[in-house]
Amino acid sequence: MTTNLLKFALRILLSIFTFIGVTFFVAWLLEEIIYFSLFVGIPVGIVSSIIVFVILTRYQVQRSTTH
Repeated sequence: MTTNLLKFALRILLSIFTFIGVTFFVAWLLEEIIYFSLFVGIPVGIVSSIIVFVILTRYQVQRSTTH
């Protein structure tokens, strides 16, 4: 139980860090081209964090079923 909760918390934290990193990186790349670059960066960050969470969850499920 505790290990499942710890693994879930780790997936959430990695998703949050991915969201923050991708959002700021995309906004930084586009700040010269688009004035409101966060309007592009935030959705890209959300999508990337969801993708990271899903990939980590699927990897965890595959590892738990093989053991």
